[in-house]
Amino acid sequence: MMAWTLRRLTCVLAFASIALSATASEAPSACDHGVAWQVLGSGGPELNQRAQSGHVLWIDGKARAVFDTGAGTAVAFGKARGRIEDLDLIALSHLHTDHSADLPAYVKASFFGERRRDLPILGPPGNNVFPSLEAWLAALFTGEHAAYPYLAGFLQPEGAAYRLRPATLQLSDGDIATVFTGPNFSVRATPVKHGPIPALAWRIDVQGRSVVYLGDTDAQAPALLELAQGADLLIANLAISEHSNDSVASRLHAPPSRIASLAQRAGTRRLLLSHLMQRSEQALPESLRIIRAIYSGPVEVAQDGLCLPLPLRNNATHTKKGPA
Repeated sequence: MMAWTLRRLTCVLAFASIALSATASEAPSACDHGVAWQVLGSGGPELNQRAQSGHVLWIDGKARAVFDTGAGTAVAFGKARGRIEDLDLIALSHLHTDHSADLPAYVKASFFGERRRDLPILGPPGNNVFPSLEAWLAALFTGEHAAYPYLAGFLQPEGAAYRLRPATLQLSDGDIATVFTGPNFSVRATPVKHGPIPALAWRIDVQGRSVVYLGDTDAQAPALLELAQGADLLIANLAISEHSNDSVASRLHAPPSRIASLAQRAGTRRLLLSHLMQRSEQALPESLRIIRAIYSGPVEVAQDGLCLPLPLRNNATHTKKGPA
C-alpha cells in the first residue's frame, strides 16, 4: 500500500511539475524592446481563433497607448503584462464592434488597479449611421438607458479614482491634425474612407520613430499619403483579396495592390498586414505576391501577440518601384 501511495504521489508531483513548466514557458512577456509595437488582436469580426483588432505601443517596457479595443484584446493586454496605470491614451479608429467591444472591459479592469490620472480617449465623429465617440461612451456608461450604468463614475466629476476624457475628432477630408501630445510620443490623425462609417487613421511619432495605423479603410483618403510618408512601420488591414466579388466589402477595405502602392509611394520602411479574415487568409499567398511585386520593403503578417521592436532609423531607404 505504501509503495502504491508513493508511486501515486510521484506521478502527481511529476504532472504538476510539467504543468507548471508549460505554464511558465507559455506565459507571454512584455514587449520590452525600448520602443515597440505589439499586436493584441490580428483578426476581424469573425470568430476565427484570432482576437479582434487592437494594438499597443510600448515605450521602455511600459504600455503607453492602445489603438482599437476589439473583442479579446483586453485579455491579450493583460497577458502581455500591460498595465492600465501606464496608459497615456486609448484611440479608436472607428466604432465597429471588432475595433471597440472591449473598451468597457479595460474600464472595469482599471477599478482594480491604482490608476489616478485621467485617461484620454480619442475617436471619430458621428453621422446618421454611427454615434460620435462621446455619444457612444454616454450610451455605454451614463444616462437612463446606459448599457453599464455602474461605470458612470468614470465619466462624471465624482465617483471614480480617475476620469475618462473623451475627445471626438471633428476633422475634414484632407486634414491632418495633431490630436495628442504627451511626454513620450505624439499622435496625428486624418479621416479615412470606410464606407459610411466615420473612421480615422493615426500616425504616432515616438523618440525618432513613426508608426502609421490605418485601421479599416479603402486607403483612398486624400491625406493618407502625407500621413504615411517615411513611416518606420505601416499597419494595414488586409480584409479582402485583390479580386473580391463582395461589393460591400470592397467599399470598406483596400485590396492588396492599393495597400502596397500606398506603402511604396509613401516610402514606408516596413509593412504589417493585420485584420485577417477567412477570405483574406485563403487568398494570402496571392495577396503577398501582389504586394511584394509593388512594395520593396519587408512585409510581415500579423499574429496575436506579435512584438515588433522599432529601432532608430538609419539613412537607408528602399528603392521605389511599381505604380506611382
